[in-house]
Amino acid sequence: MKRLAHPIFWQLVSRSIRKDYLENLTGFAWLILQPLMLLSVYAFVFSTIFKARVPDSLDVGFVAYLAVAFWPWTAFSEAVLKAGGTVRANAALIGKVAFPSELLPLSMVVATFLMNMAGYAAVLVVLSLTGTDIHWLGVVAMLPVLVLLAVLAGAIGLVMSALQVFVRDVAQILPPLMTFWFFTTPILYSPTYLPDRLAEVIAWNPMAWFVGFVRAAALQGELHPGLAGIAIAVSALLLFWLGLRFFRRLSGHFEDFL
Repeated sequence: MKRLAHPIFWQLVSRSIRKDYLENLTGFAWLILQPLMLLSVYAFVFSTIFKARVPDSLDVGFVAYLAVAFWPWTAFSEAVLKAGGTVRANAALIGKVAFPSELLPLSMVVATFLMNMAGYAAVLVVLSLTGTDIHWLGVVAMLPVLVLLAVLAGAIGLVMSALQVFVRDVAQILPPLMTFWFFTTPILYSPTYLPDRLAEVIAWNPMAWFVGFVRAAALQGELHPGLAGIAIAVSALLLFWLGLRFFRRLSGHFEDFL
């Protein structure tokens, strides 16, 4: 936590936001438009062609059901992918400025989540205005869960960014792995419609818990993390600690390979 108070950390966050979103003419608009286009494609394919259904207990349309889970995943996936390349992308900075290099992937995770959550808020407002009953107290209450999701993204980002210094193929392997993770997470479908054995396997996917929680909070106003939520929180914090140790162990050799 002390490292997050480092003066350069928030400068890196600010630089990432300006470079990726604000200095680009269409940057912030694209932040919302790109997920909206993907959402439209997925909604059409799965609701019209594959006839995906929403659980009977939820009185919402498929687009709302999909959108509420889609944006947190987008923030998580984009944060992991962007954080993974930060050390190589800032090789010159590492060689010239003395600062904790783990701030590079962590600042990218924070910047990505901040901007995507701004887009998420805009989408929730649009859903509310178009007739979806959004439980705003539930949305506020799920903010700590979204922070926990950012912690998990930070843990993975630390490991991937360190590995990419030594194994460049990680940059090509990571995107398809994230795509596979996306389709094995119940975002486009409800786990209640899966065969029992497959549903049991999917339940071990930590992202399935995050998706279920944000849907229950935003669409039903229910906040029941349960024992699974406690296990996920402890695991995410432990993974972050391990990822940080892994990154620091390798960081001493970065300059030799950059």
